[in-house]
Amino acid sequence: MRRIGCHVSIAGGITNAPGRAEELGCEVFQMFTRSPQGGMAPKITSEIAEEFKSAMKASNQAECYIHTPYYINFASEKESLRKNSVRIAREELERGSLIGAKYVMTHLGSSKEGDRQKAMELAAQSVKEILHGYKGSTELLLEISAGVGSLMGCTFEELAEIRDKSRQEVGVCIDTAHMFAMGYDIRTLKAVAETEKKISATVGKKSIKLVHANDSKVDLGERKDRHDHIGDGKIGRDGFVHLLSTFDLDFILETEHDKVEQDIVVLKDIRAKIKT
Repeated sequence: MRRIGCHVSIAGGITNAPGRAEELGCEVFQMFTRSPQGGMAPKITSEIAEEFKSAMKASNQAECYIHTPYYINFASEKESLRKNSVRIAREELERGSLIGAKYVMTHLGSSKEGDRQKAMELAAQSVKEILHGYKGSTELLLEISAGVGSLMGCTFEELAEIRDKSRQEVGVCIDTAHMFAMGYDIRTLKAVAETEKKISATVGKKSIKLVHANDSKVDLGERKDRHDHIGDGKIGRDGFVHLLSTFDLDFILETEHDKVEQDIVVLKDIRAKIKT
């Protein structure tokens, strides 16, 4: 594992994504299958699904991952919004199964000004509803948030509680910038080891399925979601050396595309040195 990739555009249709990923130097990639801002999802016909799978092989992409839209909120007290979020997440799992995507990552949403414990219950119920009767091959991952405002799932304790209350086997996607902004230090080997202990004591290390690799423009514990290029931010290159040494997982960059190719090269260089 430890394959390297980034989030890529689906402009012109999802079948264009694997080729774009290859051009950027990806071995794996992440994408949206619909607009992250709203609107109807483009239909994935059997012909499109086969074309996508052929493009994956032609572009030497080992796996693709899907991110749910930004407007998802499984913790909303507005039933219509919560139910719509559940529906869309389930659709993304079904769409992922059609094209052979391995995971669908999702944020959990926000408790707004409501009771946080109630929001936790709603989020857990939503996860349960998403997976009820689901028989597809694509797996659901809950992504840790940066703790901005009243966002849910910003600690491993919360993610574990939501998973356990849902009584569903769901994995976790760790975002390095989000973790760091939330106060999980990953800048040194000792710090990564301490964070790994916290993971093991809550969600369990085996539940971690994917890494969003992003440096951070903000310092430890500032609870702001500001991605930076690898080595340019407050985490620093050494932090990613320690992370790649610790987690034998795929690493997906979500940095700005002005330098994302450079970020891919940096992570591949770190990986090569780890193997020697």
